[in-house]
Amino acid sequence: MEAIWTLGSRGVAEYAPLNENTETDVIVIGAGITGLTAAQALAEAGQRVMVLEASHVGAGVTGGSTGNLYSTLASGLAPLRSKWGDAVAADVVRARAEAVDHVERLVERFAIDCQFKRQPAYRLVTDDRQHAEHDLNGELDAMVSAGLDAAEADGPGLPFDSWGIRVADQAQFNPLHYVQGLASQLIDDGVVIHQHCPVREVNAKEGWVSTEAARISARHIVFATHTPKGINLLQAGMLVSREYAVSARLRSGDYPEGILWVLDPFHSLRSYRHGEQRYLMVIGEKHKTGEHKGDHYQRLREYLEAHFNVESFTHQWSAQQYSSPDGLPYIGRVHGHDNVYMATGFAADGLVWGTLAGRIIADQVLDRDNPWQARFGARRITPGKSAMQYARENATVTKHMIKDYLGTEKLEDLDSIGPGQARVATVDGEKLALHRTAAGELKVLSAICPHMKCVVHWNAAESTWDCPCHGSRFDTEGEVIEGPAYHPLARPDGAD
Repeated sequence: MEAIWTLGSRGVAEYAPLNENTETDVIVIGAGITGLTAAQALAEAGQRVMVLEASHVGAGVTGGSTGNLYSTLASGLAPLRSKWGDAVAADVVRARAEAVDHVERLVERFAIDCQFKRQPAYRLVTDDRQHAEHDLNGELDAMVSAGLDAAEADGPGLPFDSWGIRVADQAQFNPLHYVQGLASQLIDDGVVIHQHCPVREVNAKEGWVSTEAARISARHIVFATHTPKGINLLQAGMLVSREYAVSARLRSGDYPEGILWVLDPFHSLRSYRHGEQRYLMVIGEKHKTGEHKGDHYQRLREYLEAHFNVESFTHQWSAQQYSSPDGLPYIGRVHGHDNVYMATGFAADGLVWGTLAGRIIADQVLDRDNPWQARFGARRITPGKSAMQYARENATVTKHMIKDYLGTEKLEDLDSIGPGQARVATVDGEKLALHRTAAGELKVLSAICPHMKCVVHWNAAESTWDCPCHGSRFDTEGEVIEGPAYHPLARPDGAD
C-alpha cells in the first residue's frame, strides 16, 4: 500500500551500510521533514551531520501526509483560541506561516521538483446551516483575529452543496519529492544519510547512538522520529491515532482545487496531477492506534463514489498522528539532557510543524535565538491545559493493560488460524502474536510490545501489529515500523 506521492519517485543515493564506530557533531534520527530541515540548517552553519533512517527518506509520516501546507490548524483555530487565548493563536499562525515560507524558499533555492503551489484552504459544511453558522462564525472570527486572510465562501468545484470559510495563500506540494530533493542536496553538501539503519539504543549521558552494527558518538542527538524513542513522560499524555487516504481517477466532473476540509464530520479532499493524469484523494476515518473498527479504506472509497463519478481507485495509505494534551507541539531540548532534542505532538499538521521544529532545534544546537523556542518548548509544563487528556490517555492505557492481559483467548490449535488471518492468543501461558500468510506460513511473535509491555493488536487493513498504548507499530516479521519502541517484537523460544 503505497501513497500516491511515490509516482515519479526518484529515491536518494545510498551510502554504504554503517558497520563501524564513528563520531560526528550532530546525529539526526529520522529522515522526514523535521530531521532534514534541521540537518540543512545545521550543515549550512558548518556542523558535521549524520542522519540515521530506519527505512528510507520520507518513508514515515512525511511520505504518508496530505501534502497540504497551511498556517491554520486542521482541527480549527477556535478550539486553540478557547484554550490559549488570542495571543497564542496569533503566534501559531505567524510561526506556521513562516514555516510555509521556508519550504517555498528551499524549493526555489535548490530547484526541488515537488509541484509546490500556493492554494487556498477551505473549511466547509454541507448541511444543518443554522448550527454550522454558529460554529463557523467562531472559527472565522478566530482566524481573522489571528491574522489570516479568511472570509466566507462557497465550496470550490464540488459536486454537492457546500459553504464555509476560504483562507487565502496556503500551499500544496508532493511531500515525498520534497524531502527526497532536500536529501539529495544535503548529500551533495556533505551530510551523511544512512538509510535502512534503525537505531537500537541512545545513551544521552555519554552522547552516543547505537545501531545493529555500529556506535556513533556526537555532541548533539536529535529525535526527528515523530515521537521520542524510548520512554518519555510526554508519551503518557499523547493521543495517538491513525488516519487513512484513498486516491481515485474520475470518469467525469471537475477535480476541486485547494485544501478542502469538509466537516461531515471530517473529510479532507485534494487533487493531484502527475504527468497527464489527475487524481482526487480523500483523507479521513481517524481512530486511536490499535483500536481498529472495520474497513477504513472501503468506507473512504464509498465516500468518494457517493460524491464523485469515480472511474478507478489507484492508491491507499495511512499515517500516524500524535496529539499533545495542551494543543501545541513539544519542540526542543528534552527534560534532563541539554544535548538531546525532540519534536512531537504535531496532530494532523505535521508538515508545517515539522519544518518549524527543524528550524527551532537547529537554532538551539547552534545556540542561536529563535522567537518560537519558548512558545513550543518541550520542557513546558501546562497542567491546567493538559490534565484532562493526560487522565483520559492514562485511563486508556490502564484499560488495555487489564483487558488485554486478562482477556486474551487461549488457543489450543494453531491450525484454526487460516491464510491471511491473525490473532493474539495465549499459548502455553505465553501471549503470542500469530499471523498466517496468504501462502500458509505461520509467523509467531511475542505479543508484548517491548516499549512498555502492552499487548499489541492486529491491524488487518495494513497487516501490522499495533500497540494501543503509545503507538509503536511492527510488521509481520516483528520489526519496528514507527513509534517509541527501539526493538522488534521478540521471537518466542522455538519460533523460526
